[in-house]
Amino acid sequence: MNRGADSLLMDNFERFGVTADWQKVLPGMVYVDLQESKSRKEIFNAYNNGASVIFTTQNISNPELPVIKVNNVYETMLIMLNKHFHNPQDKVKLVAISGSNDKDIVLDLLHKILSKEGKEQSINEKNDFNSYFNSLHNMTIEDMYEHLNKMVATGEHFMPLIVDYKLKYFKFINNFMFDCALITGVNNFDIGDQNYVLDSIRGFVSQIPDNKPIIFNNDDDMVLKALKGSKSNIVITYGLNKKAAVTATSIDVNQQTTFNYCLQRGFTTNSGNTIEPFEIPISMNILGSSSIYNALAVITCALYYDVGIDHIKAILSSYVAPSRRFEISDIEGLTVLDNYCSSIGELDKTLEGIQLLNYNRLRLVLAVSRNATEQSIEDLIKLIGQWSSILGLNEVILCGCLDINDSIIPLSINDVRMLKKALSSYAQIKYFDKLQDVVENIAVNINEGEMLILAGGEEMNNGKSMLVSQIRQEKMKQQFH
Repeated sequence: MNRGADSLLMDNFERFGVTADWQKVLPGMVYVDLQESKSRKEIFNAYNNGASVIFTTQNISNPELPVIKVNNVYETMLIMLNKHFHNPQDKVKLVAISGSNDKDIVLDLLHKILSKEGKEQSINEKNDFNSYFNSLHNMTIEDMYEHLNKMVATGEHFMPLIVDYKLKYFKFINNFMFDCALITGVNNFDIGDQNYVLDSIRGFVSQIPDNKPIIFNNDDDMVLKALKGSKSNIVITYGLNKKAAVTATSIDVNQQTTFNYCLQRGFTTNSGNTIEPFEIPISMNILGSSSIYNALAVITCALYYDVGIDHIKAILSSYVAPSRRFEISDIEGLTVLDNYCSSIGELDKTLEGIQLLNYNRLRLVLAVSRNATEQSIEDLIKLIGQWSSILGLNEVILCGCLDINDSIIPLSINDVRMLKKALSSYAQIKYFDKLQDVVENIAVNINEGEMLILAGGEEMNNGKSMLVSQIRQEKMKQQFH
């Protein structure tokens, strides 16, 4: 980019908005062409909508179009956003959360602990975060900057940010100024290209200054591999092994999760204070073995930022996880574990957490389709094979959920047959196209002491409520006979 002329142009257009979506262009706005294809349709549409300047890597010969050719549109987009929003990254500390496991829970917990310690948030602030939290998977880089700008306006000092190569804004991550990083773990089932994932972690970690911490799960071999040979940041490890700087002792999982947070090696906080080794009891209302790892990471990060331990404990003890995060309910004597699983790795973590629970019989209802490309048939077969004998899995019900979302691409008949044949040696296998058919089948076949797992993405969000309704209908039928 020509730094002289183009810098002047950016100064002139600083007051206008900037977007990479031609449909959002209003008269006077700047449009940055981030399209992967060579189609020029979006450029002309942006111009017709009133774009005053268009940045692109394409050669445009039409003299009527206000086009500036650049070598890197991603760098240009960040420059324009920083110009328009007056460098919000300079005013908020960005905390990167990466890995395969429970990033959304860690983000939610960190937000609650780091946000204006001891001060109640307004309804607008809560709504802003809820909107951010629920939109992460669809957020563009301009959406991210708008949220950053809101945080600056409300006086927030920290912004936990998920770093995931599957997210839309990920291509900009290596240009972000992170203040700290948490890496929760990398699940082998979640990665199609191991080297790409490892390089992605190394990429954003390389942007963290040497005097800032990387807090990571050293029970995870993939994380250790990703960080091997990295530069000498401050490193704080957590895990359930003796070598971890932070670990958990006296673990008890019953109606709630309790353990002792144990800092085995002291560290220096963000303000320069030294925290010496100590041990303190922690209780949470969320279950699952991963909740202990999440708490270890979050507590350590909060301590680094000089948050008081009493405040941390209070948030953890009163924390209510987002819906469908290892949610356990008793429905007419049936124990139902409802957990959001949009990938095979998340299903793996769900089944891992079952080991801590008591039941006489175990059934798994799993949403399957061709939409979830990561959840390959081969990986699913392998995963069920690994856990079936460990958990005593009695039945697997596969569901296409075609009645819930008409955009779902169902498995082919051959795929269903292959799954049934491969899994039949591990448990009884059933397949239904519709979720309503699944809940009807379960409602008439409830066994005493049984646990039912509902696992799937958004298509399973209403699965538990549908099951409750169907079981009650069956109870009423039985009363009248």
